[in-house]
Amino acid sequence: MRARRNRAFTLVEILIVVVILGILAAVVIPQFVNASDEAQVGNVETQLRTLRTQIQLFRAQSDTNEFPALVEGEADGAVGWEPMITEQLLQAAPVNPRTNSSEITFTDDTGETGMDAAMADTAVGWYFNETTGEIWAASFNENYRDPADDDTGEPWPTADAGDGG
Repeated sequence: MRARRNRAFTLVEILIVVVILGILAAVVIPQFVNASDEAQVGNVETQLRTLRTQIQLFRAQSDTNEFPALVEGEADGAVGWEPMITEQLLQAAPVNPRTNSSEITFTDDTGETGMDAAMADTAVGWYFNETTGEIWAASFNENYRDPADDDTGEPWPTADAGDGG
């Protein structure tokens, strides 16, 4: 009779499999970690493009060639998206996923100064300049991924990190 021989994995074989799984995990997991943030950035970029297009469309359709009066002028800076919703340019008030707010507030600042303010304040969702029609998303640096911009890859300065502009 033949002797029965137990077939099993050796300790070395098991260690090799564990090392291979560890290497695969080290390569794959970091890609999934950034996926949520990248999706959020893409969402904000898409919303900004849509809002800017709809604001320009509102202006083109208006008899007075003016931008929408989104800021009601209330003391607390509360605003309404009603003009855009009433004209059926938006279905609902857009929510900024970075701040989880649809509140929009007025700013006289434009360019880098306006972006500094928008980056520093996370209590609102959007900043709007009724004079120029410019709109920014709070807590979001549009130049972060712009290869033509010198500060690509650098976080936008916050208000307490200096005057920034």
